[in-house]
Amino acid sequence: MGLGVCCHWLESVTKPNGSVSLVNTIKETPLQLGKHSRGLYTPTQVLSTYKANVKSLASVIPKLKAAGIDNFRMSSSMLPLLDKYHTLASSDEEFMKALHGLGAKFMAAGIRVTTHPGQFTVLSSDNPTVVENSIQELSMQAWVFDSMGFPQTPFHAINVHGGKANRAAQLVQATKSLPQNARSRLTFENDECCYSVSALLSVFEKTGVPVVFDSHHHTFNHEGMPAQVAYELSLYTWRRAGFKALQHVSNSVPGVTESASFQDRRKHSDFIANIPDCQLDGLNTGAIDLDVEAKMKNLAVVRLKGLLRA
Repeated sequence: MGLGVCCHWLESVTKPNGSVSLVNTIKETPLQLGKHSRGLYTPTQVLSTYKANVKSLASVIPKLKAAGIDNFRMSSSMLPLLDKYHTLASSDEEFMKALHGLGAKFMAAGIRVTTHPGQFTVLSSDNPTVVENSIQELSMQAWVFDSMGFPQTPFHAINVHGGKANRAAQLVQATKSLPQNARSRLTFENDECCYSVSALLSVFEKTGVPVVFDSHHHTFNHEGMPAQVAYELSLYTWRRAGFKALQHVSNSVPGVTESASFQDRRKHSDFIANIPDCQLDGLNTGAIDLDVEAKMKNLAVVRLKGLLRA
């Protein structure tokens, strides 16, 4: 069953005082732009951080395999400030060997790896600097996937939102300006406000970038389109691309009603209680891989797998 975990792996840890808490066992050490600007990081510190982050991420692979989870969304911040230290990283033989080894381990385990750059990656922005920075960010993510040995296809997706509303032409233009290794992995996800599945379908026809159907987002921005139709349109884009579809599922926090604020309704729940029938059918027939966007991460995926088998 193609369920996916997003970025973290939670485990219970007992503290010295006897209390128990959940922690993310994937240790991702950040680097701060301010410290970089002040020259406070040495090349040795940066490479040490990168190598430690890669090693920590590798530790999740046997856990995914043991849990029967075949999809993992890798944090786009695994190599922080990579645009500043790309030359340093790419010229270090030991680091490059570790990065390639990480990809080889994921592929040997049969795990589909994707990533989801953050909110500042906006290809459709009216600000040329934002677009330039977005292209650079996507190029860096593509370089990471190249270095991990992943093929240049949307199977290993670099997934982003459409961005600024009513800018489909700008989105298409910026997409076409991406380097091939980024463009060939790019996917667009429908969001709650600006780009519905319908809007992204028109972008797909001009770019060939498949649509990641997020069923929770669709409830906010459906333009009168039933979920089943949106689901099938997303599958159509993936069939055209020639790869198994990637989709997302999440739920609102239990007890939140339709009269609640937009912000409250869009918040993700700890676990998944409801999957739209179309996505459930897609899982059962092997038509889709489904990233579970729930606060309890792998715990939510494992619980959901148990419920679906029952």
